[in-house]
Amino acid sequence: MDFYELITFLLTSARGCVDEPKIYGPLRLLDGTKRLIDLLEAREMADDFLRHLNVKIEEAENVVLRDEKRFVQLLDDLVVDMAREVARW
Repeated sequence: MDFYELITFLLTSARGCVDEPKIYGPLRLLDGTKRLIDLLEAREMADDFLRHLNVKIEEAENVVLRDEKRFVQLLDDLVVDMAREVARW
């Protein structure tokens, strides 16, 4: 996947969010994040932390339609993980 594919995904996701159920917005943002990490991985620019985030994102994507409360908790966990990582910089 290249940057044009990611931009296309983000733009079509933005349009889709207009008519889709509310919960799809966070799901699409997670998918966009995962795609960006995959793009970095393909260019050997992803580190262990980003690979760890991708695993947690996949977990969230797998529960979103079954357990919305768990999905929100996983989103919270991802935000905390990212904040901790950024604080280390």
